Amino acid sequence: MQYLGEQLLPGQIGHLLAILSFVASLTAAISYFVATQRRALPAEAEGWRNIGRGAFFTHGLATLGVIGTLFFILVKKRYEYQYAWANIADDLPVQYVFSAFWKEQQGSFLLWSFWNIVLGLVLVLRSGKWEAPVLAVVALAEVFIASMLLGLYFGDYRFGASPFDLLRDTMDAPIFAQADYLSKIQGNGLNPLLQNYWMTIHPPTLFLGFASTIVPCAFAIAGLWTRNHQDWLRPALQWACFSGAILGTGILMGGAWAYEALSFAGYWAWDPVENTSLVPWLVLVAGLHTNLIAQATGYSIRSTYAYYILSFILVLYSTYLTRSGILGDTSVHSFTEMGLGVQLVAFIATFKILGLVLWGVRYKEVPETKPEEAIYAREFWMFVGALVLFFSGLLMTGATSLPVWNKIVQVFKPEYDGITLADPIEHHNRYQLWIAVFIGLLAGLAQFLRYGERNWNMHRGGVFRHLGIGAVLAGVLTPLVATQLDMSAWQLFAFLFAGLFAIIANVDYLATILRGNLKLAGSAFSHLGFGILLVGILFTGLNKRWISSNSFAMEGLIQGLEGDALNKNVLLMKDASLPILDNYTATYVSDTLERQTRTFRVDFQQRDAKGDPTGETFSVFPNVMYDRQFSKIVANNPSTQHYLTHDIFTLVSSLPIEEMDREAGARMEDSLRYQTFTGAVGDTIRTAKHALVLEGVSKAPQHPDYKAEKGDLAVGLRFSVWALDKPEKTYKAQPILYLRPGKGGFTLPAKIGQLAMRMRLNEGALERLLKTEDELRYQNFGLKEGGNFTFNGYNVRFTGVERDIKHPNYTAEPNDIAVAARLEITGPKNEQATAAPIYLIRGNQPFSLKDEVPTMGLHFRFDNIDPKQGILTIAAAQASSEQRTLPFDVAEDAPRSDYIVMEAIIFPGIKLVWIGCILMLLGLGVALWRRVRM
Repeated sequence: MQYLGEQLLPGQIGHLLAILSFVASLTAAISYFVATQRRALPAEAEGWRNIGRGAFFTHGLATLGVIGTLFFILVKKRYEYQYAWANIADDLPVQYVFSAFWKEQQGSFLLWSFWNIVLGLVLVLRSGKWEAPVLAVVALAEVFIASMLLGLYFGDYRFGASPFDLLRDTMDAPIFAQADYLSKIQGNGLNPLLQNYWMTIHPPTLFLGFASTIVPCAFAIAGLWTRNHQDWLRPALQWACFSGAILGTGILMGGAWAYEALSFAGYWAWDPVENTSLVPWLVLVAGLHTNLIAQATGYSIRSTYAYYILSFILVLYSTYLTRSGILGDTSVHSFTEMGLGVQLVAFIATFKILGLVLWGVRYKEVPETKPEEAIYAREFWMFVGALVLFFSGLLMTGATSLPVWNKIVQVFKPEYDGITLADPIEHHNRYQLWIAVFIGLLAGLAQFLRYGERNWNMHRGGVFRHLGIGAVLAGVLTPLVATQLDMSAWQLFAFLFAGLFAIIANVDYLATILRGNLKLAGSAFSHLGFGILLVGILFTGLNKRWISSNSFAMEGLIQGLEGDALNKNVLLMKDASLPILDNYTATYVSDTLERQTRTFRVDFQQRDAKGDPTGETFSVFPNVMYDRQFSKIVANNPSTQHYLTHDIFTLVSSLPIEEMDREAGARMEDSLRYQTFTGAVGDTIRTAKHALVLEGVSKAPQHPDYKAEKGDLAVGLRFSVWALDKPEKTYKAQPILYLRPGKGGFTLPAKIGQLAMRMRLNEGALERLLKTEDELRYQNFGLKEGGNFTFNGYNVRFTGVERDIKHPNYTAEPNDIAVAARLEITGPKNEQATAAPIYLIRGNQPFSLKDEVPTMGLHFRFDNIDPKQGILTIAAAQASSEQRTLPFDVAEDAPRSDYIVMEAIIFPGIKLVWIGCILMLLGLGVALWRRVRM
């Protein structure tokens, strides 16, 4: 077991570093707590603060050590660790090691901890007098996060989940009794759904956003703790702008990922985990607005405290929902339960008590300035807007928390069935629509108001003039824009009006009030972006239309689809163009298989009313992903053609049953009636409906479903095939047969869908080839360059040697010495051919790799070299007519499998959604830039 002991060393180091990280974070939290409590004694407080810094740095280094150890285990494919075995495979591309790292809960907590450490180091350098109380809160959060990685057992209770658990300790199997079990296991591999570049960039950004919410929360708690209710507002506002921009970017990336790589044809689905990432952002933005009010007027400090504290608590609640397993039946994003629910609840409870209880205790101490006639003041409407954002978050949280409520009730009432939303999308749209309308109107209104109603009487006319012009223009544009939208409900007209009003009012504000002063334009950019987003939502939601429809052509062709689904999908036969809506024709051209991904090429051509091509052509490449056993499809990934005004979204929604389910394909293959034929290379064979020419034998065959592995013995026959009644169209086919050591033999048929025909090799073909090799009788000939010999009526001339070797059975390795003999063959009837047998020395052992001329039945070996005399020994043999004949099977009237079922959707105005979101985040960035420079 010494070998295993050496392999286990990285995990032991990583586990010890995880314990050190936990102890150091706890030490940092305690030290900073004491430093804050001793702030009246500067020397003592500084000493404790230095201890806290050292402990926090130690925690950071230990955590980086844990991260590095886990990366080492993943990169080196140490399958003795459960984390590596579950997420890594030998053929996994290197870029997806990052995806595998944070795919599991432990990796996600490490990513969270990493960002907390980075943020903490910035705070050590920049937070000044707030370092001790703020870092005490950050370090306390790190205590809980580090505890999630300990993996310590106390009887039946597990404290944390270590990423260094051994595979043999997590499952019970006889193989683990063997000392060399590692040589017999392979990695399970990464979920194909996660093998996407978005999985590499989206989680780090989102987790930085989640982690950063601790900083405004920590400043809020520090302000309450130290009873300094004013000074914390400025640094907290900077961090709130940063956190809002980063978290918003992470959410936007999630929407872009969903749109570009997932199959539900949209960018937002009101999934519970989507909602729980959006809610903290909404509450954080609400806090940002009340923070601005508090800095300008002294009003809303209490609200700012509450919003910042709640935003982080809601991040923790989101963590609980996704990692406790409670959303397993309602969200595709949910992690499986790992026994961390109690720790997560303790994490939430601690910050609820620390934050909200402290807020309640200090509530009356917090100064509040009460404005007069607040309805005309900017702060009044900003406060109302923040409250509405908070209310929006409460509605989402309530609906998303139904599984939690059901679990609680079922503890006391086991027979309780629970409450579920029949249609979550309709539910959320119904309520959030009016919130969006209100915020849209407010985004245009509040810009023109001033804090504290300063000079209201003087500016009242100008405010009403700007707002009146905006309202009139929005009122005129609403019915005009509505003509481009498929809408009739009056609620949607209100939604559109609110979006247009926000756009017009903020453009007016930028042009006439700010006059190009971009450093003050943060709020205007964000509000303008929100208005554009509202309009974009209408266009994409109402004008989205399916062009993949041809009811007449599809009638009775697509199995398993009925009604509306049948009108949204078309069946495309390979190489056959099909007219679809919007004057497009679609043509399924080809497909390629790489690892577990089958990618399809579909060409689109637009035509005018007369049916003539307009010149607009493009290709899309949707794909499907199989599981590692190729037994079923686990993902359908879309491909999108982008235009300025719209996108065309395409998806392969279905395939022939045999392409989707290996077992079904095997049953279909067994049901076919094959007939055996024989032929030699160059022969033409006629069946009942087809003619075939056997063009050659391949020892390195190519097949869409075949991936060569070391040790394979493979053979394929190359055919040209045509229908007897349509000889002008010829198709190529190459059925193959291969033997794989330890796994047996496999045959992969060639499918010619256009001819409803399949061809396969049976075992007789390989037996014939092997037997022929044993039966051949070689004769040796010594040759110098330029020499020739006669064999069975064929003249063979040696023209020279080649070192640039191309041979189907040769793959170069370091230190090889290999040469090929160029042979030119002339037959009795003056027919010409070439051959190039190889002489190879590898590891001081000589090898001969033969070459052959199948049409002549000739086989050549390069057996020896006499360097002194410059003589090569070439061995020649000829197979008999019977030995050249190979058997193969043909099935006619086979069901066609060369088709795809495609869905194609036009998304008008999708660019408005992305532009609106980017402008909202840009506004937060501008606001951050301005406040950092102040």
